[in-house]
Amino acid sequence: MDPAAKRDPEFIRAHLDKLSFFFDHYHQVEVLGLEHVPRGRALVVGNHNGGIMSPDMFALMVSWWRTFGVDEPAYGLMHDLPFRLPLVGDALAKCGAVNANPDNARRLLEREAKVLVYPGGDLDAFRPWSRRHEIVFGARRGFIRIALSTGAPIVPVVAVGAHEGCFVVSDGRRLARALGLKRVRVEAIPIAFGLPWGFFVGPAPYLPVPLRIRIRALPPIAWPHLPRSAASDDAVVDDCRAQVIAAMQRALDELAAEGGFGPRLPSLLAGVDALRERRAVLDERLHAEVRAG
Repeated sequence: MDPAAKRDPEFIRAHLDKLSFFFDHYHQVEVLGLEHVPRGRALVVGNHNGGIMSPDMFALMVSWWRTFGVDEPAYGLMHDLPFRLPLVGDALAKCGAVNANPDNARRLLEREAKVLVYPGGDLDAFRPWSRRHEIVFGARRGFIRIALSTGAPIVPVVAVGAHEGCFVVSDGRRLARALGLKRVRVEAIPIAFGLPWGFFVGPAPYLPVPLRIRIRALPPIAWPHLPRSAASDDAVVDDCRAQVIAAMQRALDELAAEGGFGPRLPSLLAGVDALRERRAVLDERLHAEVRAG
Protein backbone atom coordinates (compact mmCIF):
# COMPACT_ATOMS: atom_id res chain seq x y z
CA MET A 1 0.00 0.00 0.00
CA ASP A 2 1.16 3.53 -0.77
CA PRO A 3 2.50 4.87 2.58
CA ALA A 4 1.32 8.38 1.68
CA ALA A 5 -2.24 7.38 0.82
CA LYS A 6 -3.92 8.13 4.14
CA ARG A 7 -2.39 11.53 4.85
CA ASP A 8 -5.22 14.06 4.72
CA PRO A 9 -4.28 17.78 4.69
CA GLU A 10 -7.93 18.77 5.20
CA PHE A 11 -8.10 16.64 8.36
CA ILE A 12 -4.94 18.31 9.66
CA ARG A 13 -6.29 21.76 8.77
CA ALA A 14 -9.56 21.05 10.59
CA HIS A 15 -7.79 20.09 13.84
CA LEU A 16 -4.75 22.37 13.80
CA ASP A 17 -6.36 25.12 15.88
CA LYS A 18 -7.28 22.64 18.64
CA LEU A 19 -3.78 21.18 18.72
CA SER A 20 -2.26 24.66 18.65
CA PHE A 21 -4.37 25.75 21.61
CA PHE A 22 -3.21 22.72 23.60
CA PHE A 23 0.47 23.39 22.94
CA ASP A 24 0.14 27.13 23.45
CA HIS A 25 -1.79 27.00 26.72
CA TYR A 26 -1.50 23.61 28.45
CA HIS A 27 2.08 23.01 27.42
CA GLN A 28 4.27 25.97 26.50
CA VAL A 29 6.40 25.09 23.50
CA GLU A 30 9.29 26.94 21.90
CA VAL A 31 10.52 25.61 18.56
CA LEU A 32 13.70 27.10 17.10
CA GLY A 33 15.76 26.47 13.99
CA LEU A 34 13.14 25.44 11.43
CA GLU A 35 14.85 27.81 9.01
CA HIS A 36 17.54 25.11 8.75
CA VAL A 37 15.13 22.70 7.04
CA PRO A 38 16.20 22.41 3.37
CA ARG A 39 13.95 22.26 0.34
CA GLY A 40 13.17 18.82 -1.00
CA ARG A 41 13.82 15.51 0.68
CA ALA A 42 15.15 15.35 4.22
CA LEU A 43 15.24 12.82 7.03
CA VAL A 44 14.39 14.64 10.26
CA VAL A 45 15.96 12.77 13.19
CA GLY A 46 14.78 13.50 16.73
CA ASN A 47 15.39 12.40 20.29
CA HIS A 48 12.30 10.78 21.81
CA ASN A 49 10.85 11.94 25.14
CA GLY A 50 7.92 11.21 27.38
CA GLY A 51 7.08 7.60 26.58
CA ILE A 52 3.99 6.90 24.52
CA MET A 53 2.49 10.29 25.40
CA SER A 54 5.52 12.03 23.82
CA PRO A 55 4.23 15.63 23.69
CA ASP A 56 7.35 16.96 21.97
CA MET A 57 6.69 14.89 18.83
CA PHE A 58 3.23 16.40 18.40
CA ALA A 59 4.52 19.84 19.40
CA LEU A 60 7.11 19.66 16.61
CA MET A 61 4.48 18.65 14.06
CA VAL A 62 2.15 21.48 15.08
CA SER A 63 4.98 24.00 14.70
CA TRP A 64 5.93 22.36 11.40
CA TRP A 65 2.39 22.72 10.00
CA ARG A 66 2.21 26.33 11.16
CA THR A 67 5.54 27.16 9.51
CA PHE A 68 5.40 25.21 6.25
CA GLY A 69 1.65 24.65 5.85
CA VAL A 70 -0.29 21.40 5.98
CA ASP A 71 0.11 20.73 2.25
CA GLU A 72 3.89 20.38 2.52
CA PRO A 73 4.51 16.59 2.22
CA ALA A 74 5.76 15.53 5.66
CA TYR A 75 5.43 12.14 7.32
CA GLY A 76 6.42 10.47 10.56
CA LEU A 77 7.60 6.89 11.01
CA MET A 78 5.69 5.19 13.83
CA HIS A 79 5.66 1.78 15.50
CA ASP A 80 2.84 -0.37 14.17
CA LEU A 81 1.13 -0.87 17.57
CA PRO A 82 -0.65 2.54 17.69
CA PHE A 83 -2.17 1.84 14.26
CA ARG A 84 -4.13 -1.01 15.86
CA LEU A 85 -5.93 1.29 18.31
CA PRO A 86 -9.51 2.13 17.27
CA LEU A 87 -9.88 5.71 15.97
CA VAL A 88 -6.40 6.68 17.19
CA GLY A 89 -4.54 4.79 14.46
CA ASP A 90 -6.71 6.24 11.70
CA ALA A 91 -6.32 9.80 13.02
CA LEU A 92 -2.53 9.43 13.22
CA ALA A 93 -2.42 8.09 9.66
CA LYS A 94 -4.41 11.10 8.44
CA CYS A 95 -1.82 13.33 10.13
CA GLY A 96 0.96 11.63 8.17
CA ALA A 97 2.05 8.74 10.39
CA VAL A 98 3.27 5.71 8.46
CA ASN A 99 4.50 2.30 9.55
CA ALA A 100 8.16 2.52 10.56
CA ASN A 101 9.99 0.42 8.03
CA PRO A 102 12.88 1.29 5.68
CA ASP A 103 10.89 0.75 2.48
CA ASN A 104 8.26 3.31 3.48
CA ALA A 105 10.93 5.84 4.40
CA ARG A 106 12.80 5.37 1.12
CA ARG A 107 9.66 5.65 -1.01
CA LEU A 108 8.65 8.89 0.67
CA LEU A 109 12.12 10.41 0.47
CA GLU A 110 12.38 9.55 -3.21
CA ARG A 111 9.23 11.68 -3.65
CA GLU A 112 11.08 14.65 -2.11
CA ALA A 113 9.06 14.44 1.14
CA LYS A 114 10.23 15.17 4.66
CA VAL A 115 10.28 12.09 6.93
CA LEU A 116 10.47 12.32 10.72
CA VAL A 117 12.05 9.43 12.60
CA TYR A 118 12.97 8.78 16.22
CA PRO A 119 15.71 6.13 15.93
CA GLY A 120 15.92 5.56 19.68
CA GLY A 121 12.28 4.44 19.77
CA ASP A 122 11.30 2.95 23.11
CA LEU A 123 14.92 2.93 24.37
CA ASP A 124 15.03 6.72 24.06
CA ALA A 125 11.42 7.42 25.01
CA PHE A 126 11.69 5.39 28.23
CA ARG A 127 15.27 6.23 29.20
CA PRO A 128 15.60 6.68 32.98
CA TRP A 129 15.31 10.08 34.64
CA SER A 130 19.06 10.06 35.31
CA ARG A 131 19.67 9.94 31.53
CA ARG A 132 16.98 12.42 30.49
CA HIS A 133 19.57 14.71 28.85
CA GLU A 134 21.25 11.98 26.82
CA ILE A 135 20.73 10.83 23.25
CA VAL A 136 19.94 7.12 23.60
CA PHE A 137 19.77 5.37 20.23
CA GLY A 138 21.13 1.99 21.34
CA ALA A 139 22.78 0.17 18.45
CA ARG A 140 20.27 1.41 15.89
CA ARG A 141 21.68 2.77 12.67
CA GLY A 142 19.02 2.05 10.05
CA PHE A 143 18.27 5.77 9.80
CA ILE A 144 21.81 6.36 8.51
CA ARG A 145 21.44 3.63 5.90
CA ILE A 146 18.18 5.23 4.72
CA ALA A 147 19.77 8.68 4.45
CA LEU A 148 22.80 7.38 2.53
CA SER A 149 20.79 5.16 0.19
CA THR A 150 18.46 8.03 -0.80
CA GLY A 151 20.94 10.89 -0.73
CA ALA A 152 18.76 12.66 1.84
CA PRO A 153 20.35 15.10 4.30
CA ILE A 154 19.66 14.51 7.97
CA VAL A 155 18.12 17.37 9.94
CA PRO A 156 18.78 16.66 13.64
CA VAL A 157 16.15 17.89 16.11
CA VAL A 158 16.63 17.89 19.88
CA ALA A 159 14.10 18.56 22.62
CA VAL A 160 14.11 19.06 26.38
CA GLY A 161 11.25 19.27 28.86
CA ALA A 162 8.87 16.58 27.64
CA HIS A 163 10.78 13.80 29.43
CA GLU A 164 9.76 15.38 32.72
CA GLY A 165 6.06 14.63 32.23
CA CYS A 166 6.60 11.46 34.26
CA PHE A 167 9.44 9.99 36.32
CA VAL A 168 11.05 6.95 34.66
CA VAL A 169 12.82 4.86 37.30
CA SER A 170 14.08 2.15 34.94
CA ASP A 171 13.74 1.41 31.24
CA GLY A 172 13.24 -2.29 32.00
CA ARG A 173 15.54 -3.53 29.24
CA ARG A 174 16.45 -6.70 31.11
CA LEU A 175 12.81 -7.59 31.64
CA ALA A 176 12.05 -7.01 27.95
CA ARG A 177 14.95 -9.26 26.95
CA ALA A 178 13.87 -11.95 29.42
CA LEU A 179 10.38 -11.93 27.94
CA GLY A 180 11.71 -12.14 24.39
CA LEU A 181 9.89 -8.98 23.31
CA LYS A 182 12.50 -7.84 20.84
CA ARG A 183 10.84 -10.05 18.24
CA VAL A 184 7.88 -7.65 18.32
CA ARG A 185 10.21 -4.61 18.32
CA VAL A 186 9.82 -3.88 22.04
CA GLU A 187 13.08 -3.40 23.93
CA ALA A 188 11.91 -1.50 27.02
CA ILE A 189 9.29 -2.11 29.70
CA PRO A 190 9.58 1.01 31.84
CA ILE A 191 8.98 1.29 35.54
CA ALA A 192 7.74 4.84 36.04
CA PHE A 193 5.75 7.20 38.20
CA GLY A 194 3.08 9.37 36.60
CA LEU A 195 -0.46 10.66 36.90
CA PRO A 196 -3.02 9.34 37.58
CA TRP A 197 -1.59 5.87 38.32
CA GLY A 198 1.30 6.57 40.63
CA PHE A 199 3.84 3.84 39.87
CA PHE A 200 3.18 1.79 36.75
CA VAL A 201 4.98 -0.85 34.70
CA GLY A 202 5.01 -0.96 30.91
CA PRO A 203 4.25 1.60 28.20
CA ALA A 204 1.00 2.80 29.76
CA PRO A 205 -0.70 6.09 28.86
CA TYR A 206 -0.46 8.71 31.57
CA LEU A 207 -1.47 12.33 32.13
CA PRO A 208 1.53 14.60 31.42
CA VAL A 209 1.76 17.52 33.81
CA PRO A 210 1.87 20.94 32.07
CA LEU A 211 5.35 21.40 30.65
CA ARG A 212 7.62 23.97 29.12
CA ILE A 213 9.18 22.24 26.11
CA ARG A 214 12.09 23.57 24.07
CA ILE A 215 12.83 22.10 20.64
CA ARG A 216 15.72 23.03 18.35
CA ALA A 217 16.33 21.99 14.74
CA LEU A 218 20.01 21.93 13.75
CA PRO A 219 21.69 22.58 10.39
CA PRO A 220 21.49 19.61 8.02
CA ILE A 221 24.18 16.94 8.01
CA ALA A 222 24.86 15.45 4.58
CA TRP A 223 27.50 13.36 2.83
CA PRO A 224 27.25 14.32 -0.86
CA HIS A 225 30.71 12.88 -1.53
CA LEU A 226 29.54 9.38 -0.62
CA PRO A 227 27.89 7.07 -3.18
CA ARG A 228 24.55 5.55 -2.31
CA SER A 229 26.27 2.18 -2.05
CA ALA A 230 27.95 3.50 1.14
CA ALA A 231 24.75 2.52 2.95
CA SER A 232 26.06 -1.06 2.89
CA ASP A 233 29.45 -0.18 4.36
CA ASP A 234 29.28 -0.71 8.13
CA ALA A 235 32.36 1.40 8.85
CA VAL A 236 30.99 4.37 6.90
CA VAL A 237 27.57 3.98 8.49
CA ASP A 238 29.09 3.93 11.97
CA ASP A 239 31.14 7.06 11.24
CA CYS A 240 28.10 8.96 9.92
CA ARG A 241 26.03 7.82 12.88
CA ALA A 242 28.67 9.08 15.31
CA GLN A 243 28.62 12.49 13.59
CA VAL A 244 24.85 12.81 13.97
CA ILE A 245 24.75 11.66 17.60
CA ALA A 246 27.65 13.94 18.54
CA ALA A 247 25.90 16.98 17.01
CA MET A 248 22.64 16.11 18.76
CA GLN A 249 24.30 15.55 22.13
CA ARG A 250 26.12 18.89 21.93
CA ALA A 251 22.86 20.67 21.15
CA LEU A 252 21.00 18.80 23.88
CA ASP A 253 23.70 19.74 26.41
CA GLU A 254 23.31 23.39 25.37
CA LEU A 255 19.52 23.30 25.75
CA ALA A 256 19.79 21.62 29.14
CA ALA A 257 22.30 24.24 30.30
CA GLU A 258 20.10 27.11 29.10
CA GLY A 259 17.15 25.88 31.19
CA GLY A 260 13.67 27.33 30.79
CA PHE A 261 11.90 23.96 30.48
CA GLY A 262 10.15 21.31 32.55
CA PRO A 263 7.00 21.19 34.69
CA ARG A 264 5.07 24.45 34.88
CA LEU A 265 2.40 23.42 37.42
CA PRO A 266 3.36 26.16 39.91
CA SER A 267 2.80 28.84 37.29
CA LEU A 268 -0.57 27.34 36.41
CA LEU A 269 -1.57 27.31 40.08
CA ALA A 270 -0.43 30.92 40.40
CA GLY A 271 -2.65 31.78 37.46
CA VAL A 272 -5.61 30.03 39.10
CA ASP A 273 -4.96 31.94 42.34
CA ALA A 274 -4.82 35.21 40.40
CA LEU A 275 -8.17 34.44 38.78
CA ARG A 276 -9.67 33.64 42.18
CA GLU A 277 -8.37 36.91 43.60
CA ARG A 278 -9.75 38.80 40.63
CA ARG A 279 -13.12 37.15 41.06
CA ALA A 280 -13.13 38.00 44.79
CA VAL A 281 -12.46 41.67 43.98
CA LEU A 282 -15.27 41.71 41.42
CA ASP A 283 -17.66 40.01 43.84
CA GLU A 284 -16.84 42.51 46.57
CA ARG A 285 -17.35 45.39 44.15
CA LEU A 286 -20.70 43.97 43.09
CA HIS A 287 -21.81 43.50 46.68
CA ALA A 288 -20.76 47.08 47.47
CA GLU A 289 -22.81 48.38 44.56
CA VAL A 290 -25.84 46.35 45.70
CA ARG A 291 -25.52 47.68 49.23
CA ALA A 292 -25.12 51.25 47.94
CA GLY A 293 -28.10 50.91 45.61
